[in-house]
Amino acid sequence: MLYSASHCRNWGTAVGASDQHEVGCGVGSVVGARALVAFTLTGETARRLARYRSPIPLMAFTTNPATRSQLSLTWGVETFISPTVHHTDEMVHEVDSALVALNRCAIGDKIVIVAGSPPGSPGKTNALRVHRIGDAINLPYP
Repeated sequence: MLYSASHCRNWGTAVGASDQHEVGCGVGSVVGARALVAFTLTGETARRLARYRSPIPLMAFTTNPATRSQLSLTWGVETFISPTVHHTDEMVHEVDSALVALNRCAIGDKIVIVAGSPPGSPGKTNALRVHRIGDAINLPYP
């Protein structure tokens, strides 16, 4: 489902956790995102995003090989193994670097990252970030 800018404004500022995934898909459409990215431990964030069947490619990053295997059965999800991260800036840096290195995105492309914050908290999808590829590659992170 594609959303118009006026539709997104009608969502308001208070978005419940169950709606975070739909908002991620809608925001991706409005900003012209090249990819939706789920940073997930259990795979649930990626599965919930996949339910919306967005035309935007969905990429899931996980530290768990078992989760990656499970997600291979989920519609439209391309999975990647990522090292363990301890901070959201480190998470964005890993995603940014990986997508450029794998030629999935180019410098300047926009992506929407949906994840739990702080990273490593299963079942707490509470963060949505619109990110421009290349902005985090050379930045230090805590």
